[in-house]
Amino acid sequence: MGQKEDIPQEEVVTEEEPGNDSQKIDQDVNDLGINRLILDYDYLLYKINDYVQSIQLRTNLLCMEQNRLIEADIIDGLINANIDHLTYILEKCDELETHFDMMDQIDQIVQSFKDRLQSIRSEYNQLKKNEKIK
Repeated sequence: MGQKEDIPQEEVVTEEEPGNDSQKIDQDVNDLGINRLILDYDYLLYKINDYVQSIQLRTNLLCMEQNRLIEADIIDGLINANIDHLTYILEKCDELETHFDMMDQIDQIVQSFKDRLQSIRSEYNQLKKNEKIK
C-alpha cells in the first residue's frame, strides 16, 4: 500500500478590477435587504421622533393651560377673599355708623334734658325767691 501525499493545489488568482469588491459587497447587502432595512429603520426613528415631539408639544400646551387655570383660580380666590374681607369691613362700618347715630340721638336727648333741667332749676329758684319775698 502506498501513501498518497497531499499535493497542494495551486490557488487560482484572478485579477479583478479595483471597484469590483465594493460592488460585490453592495450586491450582497442588497440581496439581504439591508438597504431596505436601513431605510425602514431610519423612517421608524423619524416617526418616533415626530411622535415624541408631538407629545411634547401637547404636554407643554396642557401644562400652560393648567398653569393659566391655576393662576386664574388663585387670583379669583384672592379677589373673592378680598371682596369678602371688604364686605365684612363695610358691615362693621355700617354698625359703627348706626352706633354713632344712636350716640347723636342720645346727645340730643341729654341736651334736651339739660335744657329742661335748667328750666326747672330756674323756675325753682324763682319760686324760692318769690316765697322769701312773701
